[in-house]
Amino acid sequence: MSTPSDGGAGAGSGPAANEPRPAAPPTGRRASWSSRKPAQAAPVYIACYLAIALIGGQVVGWIRPPLVAGIVVTLMGAAVLLISLLLVLSICRVAMHPHRELAWILGMSILFSLVRPSVCAFVGKWLGFPAAGMQIAKALSIVVAPGMALLLGNAVLMVWAAFLGKFVSRVIREGKLILPVAAVASLADIITVFWGVVAHLTKTAPEVVQTFSATAPVAPPPNVTAPILSAVGIGDFLFFSLFLAVALRYAMRPTATMWATFAMMLVAPFAFLVWPSAPGMPGLPFISAAALWANWRYVEFTREEKRALAFTGALVLAAAFGFWAVFHR
Repeated sequence: MSTPSDGGAGAGSGPAANEPRPAAPPTGRRASWSSRKPAQAAPVYIACYLAIALIGGQVVGWIRPPLVAGIVVTLMGAAVLLISLLLVLSICRVAMHPHRELAWILGMSILFSLVRPSVCAFVGKWLGFPAAGMQIAKALSIVVAPGMALLLGNAVLMVWAAFLGKFVSRVIREGKLILPVAAVASLADIITVFWGVVAHLTKTAPEVVQTFSATAPVAPPPNVTAPILSAVGIGDFLFFSLFLAVALRYAMRPTATMWATFAMMLVAPFAFLVWPSAPGMPGLPFISAAALWANWRYVEFTREEKRALAFTGALVLAAAFGFWAVFHR
């Protein structure tokens, strides 16, 4: 998750036999269309996202009063954020075999490198062939216009992260384990954003961070400040998908998790009022807090499990403190 702005999935086969069976989708009059037919809902959400992104920039450009422009940008930012979260939720609702999830992950990674050619340059440099990577990136950049690369890249990144989080969630064997996962992920995100890899890349190679983030598709004019997030990283969408997949698999509260995350991400930009000089804001603490709040009734541990968690938590905190001490030496 970055600073505030100022200036489809196809249906597959059922879960594996040894996997916990996911909660049945809601039925009846109160069940929404997106929950009953998530495979059809996902492309609709992508289309809505692209439509708002394409139209929103032009609408904001027509508005002259800064206050009105800021309100419109804020409302559009909230709408785009909600559609993004609903897209991830719909993908997580699609019952799919692990092998098919891996196929989607591979396909989305290839598509992502095509719509955001700068990935090829990064990979080429990492593999020791910077010239070849740069040539491939230049060739692909001719095919995809910069504006469409931004919007399509955002959509592909969200779908890619959703399938990644959904696949990784299979290692979580009990729903209550979202508590230690959320705690460790949040701590790791704080460290990486302020002192770790993300902080280093933000200073030395900001284009890398931007490439692997979903940038706000409706940006405010230069003289307008709006309380929206300028970018949300792939890791934020990945863990959001992981929490949703766990909530679905163990019959918890996936819809409440989505709405709680939406509320927390609306509030997140105001954290920069407290720390205006922050280079970025870790998003996982907000997402984790939302997931835990929505599913707290399902987080129950035995006395032995609480002792083990306390001991593990102490080790994690000690390691985090050691990392911080080495960094500030």
